[in-house]
Amino acid sequence: MQIYLSTLTENDYDASLDEIKSAFENVAESNHDEQDLVLKIRASTEYNYELEVVAKTDEGDVIGHAMLSEIEIVNDETRYTALALAPLSVLPEYRSKGIGKALVQAVEERAKAQDYTTIIVLGDPEYYGMLGYEEASHYQIYSPFDVPSKYFLVKFLWEQLAQQPNGDVVYPEAFN
Repeated sequence: MQIYLSTLTENDYDASLDEIKSAFENVAESNHDEQDLVLKIRASTEYNYELEVVAKTDEGDVIGHAMLSEIEIVNDETRYTALALAPLSVLPEYRSKGIGKALVQAVEERAKAQDYTTIIVLGDPEYYGMLGYEEASHYQIYSPFDVPSKYFLVKFLWEQLAQQPNGDVVYPEAFN
C-alpha cells in the first residue's frame, strides 16, 4: 500500500475531521476536541491552507493530518511571528510507520518555503525530540498553558537566525 501526502482539498475536509477525531479517541492526554480546533482554525483569518497536509492511502482514505497555524512570541521589546503544530494525528493502525514524521517534515518544508523560522508544539518530548524539537524554556520561550515545560517544545527551521525569538507564546483566538 502506498501512502501519499498532499495539501488538504475540499474533498478531504470532512474525512480529515473524522480521522482527527478517531486518532485522538483513545488518547488519555487528549481533551478530545482536536477536530473542533481544526474547524476554528480553518474559519479564522490566519488560516493558511498550504500549511495543512493530509496523508492518504492509494484508495484516497485520509489516515493522517498535520496543521501549522500562526502564533506570536512576545517579549517587552518584540513580537515574533511563529507557528504552532496542532494537531498532528495518524490513525492508530497506521502508527509507527513514519507517517507522522513525514507529515511533520512536509509542513516544516512548507513553513520554511514561506520564510517562517520557528515552530512550537505541545506534545510528547520523546516523539518530537526525535524530530529535532527541544524544550522551549531552554530558549526563553514560555507556554501560556499550565503544563510541565518538558512538553512545550520548539524547533528553529534555520540554523542561523538574525533574531532568535524569545518570550511568551500567544495563541490566536481559535485556540481558546
